[in-house]
Amino acid sequence: MASIQLSGLSTGIDTAAIIERLMAVERRRLTILQSNISSYKTKQDAVSKLDAKLSAFRSALNALSDSSQLRSYESKTSNSDLLTATANNNAYEGTHNIKIKQMATANRWVHNGFDYMSQFVGAGNLILSYQNREFIVQTTDDTTLQDLVELINNDPDNPGITASILEYNSPGGRFHLVLSGRESGSDFQISINASNTEVHTSSVMQNADGQNAALTTRLSNLQGASGFGTGATPDRIRIQGTLHDSTPVDQSFQINPYTTVEELMNQIESAFGGTVKATLDEGALVVTDRTSGSSALTISLSLEAGDESSAVWTPPIFTETTAGGSISSGLALLDSSTFMETQAAQDSMIKIDGYPPGDDTDPNTWIRRSSNSISDVIAGVTLNLHGATGNDADGYNSVEVTLNRNTVNLKDKMQAMVDAYNAVIKLIDEKTAYNKEEKKSGVLSSEYSLSSIKSLIRTPLLFNTAGFSSRDSFVKPEDIGLKIKADGTLTLDANAFDEAVSEDYMGLLSLIGAKKTGGTNSSIIKFYQASSYTEAGQYEVRVSIEEGVVTAAQIKLKDEDWSAARDMTISGGTLYGSSETGAKGYPAHPEYSMVLSVDTTQNGAFEAAVHVKQGFAGNLQKIVDDMLKPGTGRVSLAATAIQGRIDNVNKRVSDEEDRLKRVEERLHAQYARLESLIQSIQQQMSGLSML
Repeated sequence: MASIQLSGLSTGIDTAAIIERLMAVERRRLTILQSNISSYKTKQDAVSKLDAKLSAFRSALNALSDSSQLRSYESKTSNSDLLTATANNNAYEGTHNIKIKQMATANRWVHNGFDYMSQFVGAGNLILSYQNREFIVQTTDDTTLQDLVELINNDPDNPGITASILEYNSPGGRFHLVLSGRESGSDFQISINASNTEVHTSSVMQNADGQNAALTTRLSNLQGASGFGTGATPDRIRIQGTLHDSTPVDQSFQINPYTTVEELMNQIESAFGGTVKATLDEGALVVTDRTSGSSALTISLSLEAGDESSAVWTPPIFTETTAGGSISSGLALLDSSTFMETQAAQDSMIKIDGYPPGDDTDPNTWIRRSSNSISDVIAGVTLNLHGATGNDADGYNSVEVTLNRNTVNLKDKMQAMVDAYNAVIKLIDEKTAYNKEEKKSGVLSSEYSLSSIKSLIRTPLLFNTAGFSSRDSFVKPEDIGLKIKADGTLTLDANAFDEAVSEDYMGLLSLIGAKKTGGTNSSIIKFYQASSYTEAGQYEVRVSIEEGVVTAAQIKLKDEDWSAARDMTISGGTLYGSSETGAKGYPAHPEYSMVLSVDTTQNGAFEAAVHVKQGFAGNLQKIVDDMLKPGTGRVSLAATAIQGRIDNVNKRVSDEEDRLKRVEERLHAQYARLESLIQSIQQQMSGLSML
């Protein structure tokens, strides 16, 4: 119910003004609470800005935290019209000389022509083969040249032939059917066959896991195969059969536990003198006759176990299913004789630094590839061929490819890290420093968990980087030009950085972004690997070997006493660091997941110093990751705490507003009663005066 507000009607006293002044006094507590909320929100905004600056710093560190990705090279060629090159982080400095005999080209056939695009091609079968994969396009009396193009291009079994029509007046006609291979290289040959080709298919080969065999699958891993290489003499596979023309085939080749399906296929093609093509189709071994038409081709494979061998392979290796050789074309207008090969399917042919050796006129002394973009002959480099390098003397000139370090990108990444670091430092200084003019501290000065961030991210830049020692060219960031100035900001000395690059490029990259790489000072005990959970640093290891068996192995940090050393897990000549976890599943010991190898041909007691390196960028990134971790990181906890304080004060503000409302209502009621009482007295006094 609303309170009665008379506001001095009877007394002439401005009770509303009195109540307003009284309420102003009562509102002082609310004003303080609202000021606290404003202060907390200012602090909350500062934390949000710090989160953004740290996130940007983390991104800059991430770009530096993997030394394998930091190497960068620029490539130049002496004749970019004939050859260009690109290099990635796996390349190495140097100069290479490239000869190009020929470019890879795609096969192309052109028909002698039809008078009209709407001319009928006749009823029959156009039998086309590409990369030894055949498909048949059926035509009718109503099929036009244009229809045929669409039939070829839309055939779901088309392995890679594109049909088109070339308009050009010639004695054979104006409209020419063009068949083009979609891939370059000698394997991608088009043929127009008078009859279809015979194909022999085996049952599906599967490995021990029930998966279809791949080229790299070992024969010994196939179902039904076992015991290869267990005898006193080699096991063999015998290849028998007949060629297309009934010539007998009978050859054998040795196998071992590592012989692959691809090797078997190559041996089949070799045994048949290259007259067949062996392929895999969803695990099935397919042997295709390279000559079309009815064929006498047969094939069988059998295992011949060596003396005292336990080798077996059941069921039969090759269960033959034959198809093809029975369908004729019947299209006189599209007979192979009506086509002209205008471009052969050929490989590119190159030599790298004089290799392969031999006479340049011998086609067998060149490296062949099916593409003009070659990325597997120089580590980390892709060669893009644009033309042959033949000269007027019937020889081949060389195009020089030069690979140089490109440190500009690396320096840019370093500077980006420096800038991001300084942005964090400046923000922390701004939000924690004491302002002499305003005589108050920054909004985050009381948040120690945040103000200490400055010290946490500065420390890795001042001291030796984890795992690095006097054996390394550089051991701390200052060695490569990173320095902390008097005001706490970071600077990169470009000259010092360039000198470090010249002195030991790989050492510099390692100091920046080594990812738990390691080594030892022993030829007996070798570092094998570490994981992201292994703590970077210096370790010491003791190993005892008796009669070729590791009997004891212990490991400790360099600064620990041997009484604190932990036993390593021994598995033959391999040693494993602790796999024990502690609170919240974190590794219980620093050597967690470390793996060492031991030369068990030695006997005795051996010691080794082991170092596990982590670059300062990765170390800093981990520190910042922990700070920004949702829920448990310093920034997240501070933001949560501040929000909690805001929520708490908001509750108190709400309670205070409710209290003030009640106080105001009470004051209005009190003064209303006062007005009513005075009015009653005045009426009584007026009545008495009339007596």
